[in-house]
Amino acid sequence: MILVVVSVQLKKARDARRKADIEMLRKALDEYYDTFNYYPQTLPACDGSFKLGETNLISSVPCDPQTKKPYVYETDGKQYSAWYRLYAKLENTYDPIIDILGCRQGCGADCSYNYGVASPNIGLSYCPSSLPTATPTPLQYACSPGGGQLGQCELFDDPVKSQCPLVFPNDSQCLLNGVNACSNPHNRCLNSSGKHVPSE
Repeated sequence: MILVVVSVQLKKARDARRKADIEMLRKALDEYYDTFNYYPQTLPACDGSFKLGETNLISSVPCDPQTKKPYVYETDGKQYSAWYRLYAKLENTYDPIIDILGCRQGCGADCSYNYGVASPNIGLSYCPSSLPTATPTPLQYACSPGGGQLGQCELFDDPVKSQCPLVFPNDSQCLLNGVNACSNPHNRCLNSSGKHVPSE
């Protein structure tokens, strides 16, 4: 029993590393785009440096902590890519983020991945469900930063980007066991960068 618990904890630790790696790469790609107005066609090899001119965005590009292989990076294949998708495979298949992202049936070109991020102008590539009709991705509500004593439950497009500890699919009240979860500051997102912005 102890070995099983240790194994699960090791998987969760590696998954936490994967999420942190993907976030690091996402930030570097955003900065690259802000400078050049396009994304790189490929990412540097594992442990290579990701440069912006003479500046290191990442001194040692991370790769999967278990397989030691690069995370999967997809673009339109052009030298000046207009978009990107970046994928990883989480070991803990009970992680709720898999369903939040819509990757329960797999994401990516070969359906092998269950976690990822994409540039703002494109979504992840979803694999068809085994059901006759795919289940729509739920609306993602989370507790916004701040919000006073009661907190505020709001719609988020990217709760991962905002580092939200809890996400409430299709629940605009953010109820946890029937109680407003947002009244607890520990349940609130760290920032508002992934919050939904209504189109004008």
